[in-house]
Amino acid sequence: MAGNEQMMTGNASQLSGLFGVYLQVGDLDRSLSFYRDVLALEVVWNDGMLAVLHSRRVPADSLVIREIGNAARHKTGEAGVTRVLWRVGDPAELDSAEELLTRQQVPYHRHRDAEVDGITMRDPDGLEIVLLWLGEKIPATGPPAWLYWYN
Repeated sequence: MAGNEQMMTGNASQLSGLFGVYLQVGDLDRSLSFYRDVLALEVVWNDGMLAVLHSRRVPADSLVIREIGNAARHKTGEAGVTRVLWRVGDPAELDSAEELLTRQQVPYHRHRDAEVDGITMRDPDGLEIVLLWLGEKIPATGPPAWLYWYN
């Protein structure tokens, strides 16, 4: 069996979880400003072409950002990453994020329904960023409806 097939059929237990997300952006400084100042991620590496950011939680999720110039485009409905979901610890974090987004004049939409409490916004390259508080709201019978959001 090929390596990928082995991982899919039995050795997946060796994987411990998602490490992070790798984004290609048009302008590194502009994107760093957004992810650092708006989403409060900490820059742990920046060489001017590639940056690594971590959440302040343990274990630290990672966001890798690489500047590629104007070729960076993200449209929902196309192949590739079109939405990044960040989990918050409690609804108060969403309230704080909403205040910060308002101060920073970042357009956003707050979602509150039976399944999810969240905030949707776009990064400088148009990638949809969603902050979510899930609590105990995820049903065990299948994916929640909010995973099907399509704009």
